[in-house]
Amino acid sequence: METLLAKLRQTLRGRSAESAPLAGRVHREPPLEELVEGRWLTLPEGRCFLAEKAFALDQPHGVHRLGDLLAVPHEVWAPFLGGRGDAPFDPYEIVFFDVETTGLGRGAGTYCFLVGIGRFEGETFRLRQYFMPDFGEEEALLELAARDFAASSGLVSFNGRQFDWPLLETRYTLWRRPPPHPGEPHLDLLLPARRLWRSKLPSCALSALERDMLGVMRTEEDVPGYLIPELYSDYVSRGRTRPMANVFYHNATDLLSMVTLAARIGHLIAQPTESPGCDFVSLGRAYASQGHHERALEAFRRAANSTDRQEAAQGRRELGLLLKRLGRFDEAMAIWWAELEGNDVHPYIELAKQFEHRLKDPASARQLVLRAIERLKWGEIACADPDRTFQDLSYRLARLERHLGK
Repeated sequence: METLLAKLRQTLRGRSAESAPLAGRVHREPPLEELVEGRWLTLPEGRCFLAEKAFALDQPHGVHRLGDLLAVPHEVWAPFLGGRGDAPFDPYEIVFFDVETTGLGRGAGTYCFLVGIGRFEGETFRLRQYFMPDFGEEEALLELAARDFAASSGLVSFNGRQFDWPLLETRYTLWRRPPPHPGEPHLDLLLPARRLWRSKLPSCALSALERDMLGVMRTEEDVPGYLIPELYSDYVSRGRTRPMANVFYHNATDLLSMVTLAARIGHLIAQPTESPGCDFVSLGRAYASQGHHERALEAFRRAANSTDRQEAAQGRRELGLLLKRLGRFDEAMAIWWAELEGNDVHPYIELAKQFEHRLKDPASARQLVLRAIERLKWGEIACADPDRTFQDLSYRLARLERHLGK
């Protein structure tokens, strides 16, 4: 196995040596270290460029400051950590990461040529970007990135659970190296962003969130993400360094936006009554799924009081169902009673169930079902499948009448 690995290193290093003269012939551009603040590192595994910068905690990035995240209670992230919702998530113990790749695939042919990693250190947020100048230097990049990952207790990314981290795991596996982190707990900010704003914003892409929620305006240094694989190819084959400096800017901005996005999301979740413009129904469901019932109830109440009629109706429905699940039947019934003059059959069915099964009052249950059938016939109740709803109500009515001996 070691012999095979040595041959792989030799083959990749050969590619690097072949491309270097070509880069010098085709383009005479400044070396990377003159365009990006950083330095070259030489390891037994190869060479890697490290760009490193520290930002003060009061550094603004859009409408937020980087240090705003430190004021977010750690427990608010529990619903978004998958099976590790009970894991500690201290901002000083986690790393933010983002990778730039040679393509969008997740197979063996896709490389992570730039790995950006950020973490809070003392009174700063420190950003490190590891760059491999050619394919033969990949192991050096992986070694340096591994040191940062291994020193963390958790990960933060944007869509990294589906793309960035699985791809990194693949790269380490191909080099016969264990991944430097178990991959959990992992806060993928795309999940809470969708929970909060999916029904409010046309897109939850990071660029859209920067524009609509964070007030981040990228400069002309930025490059579109879809061009980045081509720009790296030009760097390797033709020595073009100037566009690569723009890729460093793109990656760094992504990471800083993750920090302020986490701050924005965390404060919204921690104080939902002071959080206009988010999807409280989705937020409540996220809380409820993790057993955070009081927070879920608070979110559903906020939705129920929305000026948006559809959101308010969904909020009241979810609120009643959660109260029922918690055994707070009287509170749930009060919500359903208030909804009887609306255009939803749901409160009639829920109240009928309560009277039939819990209160042992089939006569009152029958009156509710009859009223629902009448309103359905007159078109006063809206539902996706009126015929199916009518059949269900008729079946319930027949059972109640048998019970009453009618």
